[in-house]
Amino acid sequence: MTLQEMKYKILRLIEETNEGATYTDDPDISAKLNDVINQVMFELARMKKIPEKLEQDYTEEYIELHGLEYNLKDIDNFYQLDNIRFTDLEGNEREIDVNMNYYKIPEAGHITIYYYKYPTRIDDDTTDSEYVFELSDDALEILPYGAAADLLKSDVSNSYGQIYQQRYETMLQRLDSRYNTGSIYIDANGMELI
Repeated sequence: MTLQEMKYKILRLIEETNEGATYTDDPDISAKLNDVINQVMFELARMKKIPEKLEQDYTEEYIELHGLEYNLKDIDNFYQLDNIRFTDLEGNEREIDVNMNYYKIPEAGHITIYYYKYPTRIDDDTTDSEYVFELSDDALEILPYGAAADLLKSDVSNSYGQIYQQRYETMLQRLDSRYNTGSIYIDANGMELI
């Protein structure tokens, strides 16, 4: 889903759409829309994490140039570590210790870092038609309610902000944070679902 589609979805929900060139005639809503979407998106990304993988080969030359210790925070949009797998040049897997976001590779080899990341930020310069959300579909269906609640929370003449906030909180509690529910075991005799 693009940012443009999300904006229309939110504005249809709060009945603020405009058929003209702009999304809405309300300048306050228009000014806040990107910031509100970004804030709710980041909250949802902490609940329904965005998985990512980084693979890196460490040659002797690379190690000489950069050293053996690295910081996970140097990875773009890094949020939280899942696990790290390291294979030395002979194909043996080695354990990697992580301490306070720092990890040290033991020698030359190949590393795969499985982690969760923050989404790409939305700001005033973000192109609506080109920005594609990284959240899962179930999280994207919740986002309009959180954005609607934030957009309407200061409107004291009615309680729509509270209504959308309650709906958002209910949907957030029902959000399943898992990406899979089982595992597959493969041995010499074939595949077995566990």
